[in-house]
Amino acid sequence: MNDIELYIIVGLSVVAAVQMFYWAFFMFRVRRKEQRTDEKPPVSVIVCAKNEAHNLAALVPQLFAQEYPKYRVIVVDDCSTDDTAMVLAELHAKYPELYITAIPNDKKFKHGKKLAVTVGLKAAQTEHVIFIDADCLPASTHWLSEMMSHYVAGKQIVIGYGRYAARRGLLNYVIRYEAFWNAVQYFGFARAMRPFMGVGRNLSYTKTAYEQSSKFRNNIRILSGDDDMFVSEVGTRANTAICFRADGQTVSHPQRTWLDWAMQKTRHYSTATHYPLSVSAILVAEQLTRQIFIWGAIAAIVFAPGDIVWIVAASLIAAREIEQYISLGLAARNMGESKLWIGALLMDILLPWIELFGWIIGNAHKPSTRWK
Repeated sequence: MNDIELYIIVGLSVVAAVQMFYWAFFMFRVRRKEQRTDEKPPVSVIVCAKNEAHNLAALVPQLFAQEYPKYRVIVVDDCSTDDTAMVLAELHAKYPELYITAIPNDKKFKHGKKLAVTVGLKAAQTEHVIFIDADCLPASTHWLSEMMSHYVAGKQIVIGYGRYAARRGLLNYVIRYEAFWNAVQYFGFARAMRPFMGVGRNLSYTKTAYEQSSKFRNNIRILSGDDDMFVSEVGTRANTAICFRADGQTVSHPQRTWLDWAMQKTRHYSTATHYPLSVSAILVAEQLTRQIFIWGAIAAIVFAPGDIVWIVAASLIAAREIEQYISLGLAARNMGESKLWIGALLMDILLPWIELFGWIIGNAHKPSTRWK
């Protein structure tokens, strides 16, 4: 073995070790059940809506169909210009217990979803609150029961999974796989180290936890990222639970065009700079070592200067992919996403580049006001 072969083998082994540690430490966490409680505290279900007349007509009846003893549904109409007010009035006639509050339009003050969230929290009369987006639906009539069952002693935040409805096409698969992969990742961080994000379409916390968040309450002008900023600031390994079972999920309508998806991703990336430094460093290291390992191993196999390099590179790829498929396969089974993990190898290579392209396109078409 010459020096060049040794350097290649050592380099590939180092980045492979980083990758395999990451998967073993963080991504293997969605394989066991969380502690649960039979207590069912009163809870306020908060829906922030902006021009969601059609979606609210479908969502509100399903919220009132939940099999839960005591809860209140609150809808915050945030400056809607469609038929939201009329639809809500019709729904209130059918469901008198529905609580509706509206934010008037103010041309001098641009605000994002965070103001609507704050208004909803002010209207909540319960210690526990849970959020679902207007364009989502509960996956079952046990959604509330499943999410609230994770409030065991000391828990103040429950991070749920918001999956996307399955449709035909590559875009749909990319959207669903990315949501699944991200969920496995932030679930893993919540269990292994500390939570750094959640999804506002399925997130619950206590008002006591909300009062601990200075960034969330004081940065009302930040147009997006209400869920990420709150979880990353207040969440700890001790006070945060995760809920990934199918009954506790929400189902969202996926974007139908690549541009719409890119715009959504741009909004999501806008709060990445608010993640804790330790979390950001790990996420960046994972992305960098992944690309170095994948392309370095492929190059070593294609242009291997010796048989030993080819054998080592192929063996490292096989070991990492076996670990990845086992991890994602277990998570997919537990989360009811049994078919998504099949394309993990291809998505492992393509997804970072697709996301980068989406970020570039989304920024090129960035709107002046972003709500979600």
